[in-house]
Amino acid sequence: MKFIQPHTLKQIASLIDCEYIGDQNFEVLGMNEIHVVSPGDIVFVDHPKYYDKALTSKATVVLINKQVECPKGKALLISDDPFRDFNTITQHFKPFKSSQLALSVSAKIGENTIIQPNCFIGNNVTIGNNCIIHSNVSVYDDTIIGNNVTIHAGTILGASAFYYKNRPEGFDQLKSGGRVIIEDNVDIGALCTIDKGVSGDTELVKALN
Repeated sequence: MKFIQPHTLKQIASLIDCEYIGDQNFEVLGMNEIHVVSPGDIVFVDHPKYYDKALTSKATVVLINKQVECPKGKALLISDDPFRDFNTITQHFKPFKSSQLALSVSAKIGENTIIQPNCFIGNNVTIGNNCIIHSNVSVYDDTIIGNNVTIHAGTILGASAFYYKNRPEGFDQLKSGGRVIIEDNVDIGALCTIDKGVSGDTELVKALN
C-alpha cells in the first residue's frame, strides 16, 4: 500500500508513539508485506527468526520489537508490539468507510457496463467498459475492475485477508489495506471470494492459452 503522499520517519513514529533510529526526515512512501516490499516501504517483524529477512529486505523502514544495528540506508521504528502498530498505521491511512447506498457515489462505472440487481459496489471502486456484474455480487472499497470482465452471481471481491496473530486473550486480525485488481477480459465464476492483500494488491489476469 502506497501512501497518497510521502511522510517522514518522525511523522510515522509519532503516529504509533515509538522510538526511531535514523534521520527524522527519512522518507516513508508506504507499507507492505515482506515478500512484496519495495524501497520506501515499512515492513514489520516481531520474531527473532525473521529479523534478518526483514532487515535485508527491499523495505527501507523496519518496524521491529528489538533495538538492533540499523542497516546502512535504512531506518528503524522500535515498537513493543509491531503487529499492533502496523495495524495502527493501516487504520490511519486506510480507515473503514461505511456506505449508505448499494452503489457508492464515488464509484466509477464504464460505458456499456451492466450491473444486475442486488449488487453492492463500494467506495472508490472502478469498473471498466463492457462488463457484466451479475446479481448479488459484492465489490468492496477500492477494487479496480478492467474492461470486458464478467463476474457471476454471489461473488465477493475485496474482503479482508486471512491473517491472524494468536495472543493469550484470543486471535488478533491483521488489518487489510490492499486492494483487489481484476485485469481486462477476466471471467469470474459464481460464489467466488477474492480477498485483498494485507497491504499489497491481489491481482487477477486472464489466463493465456
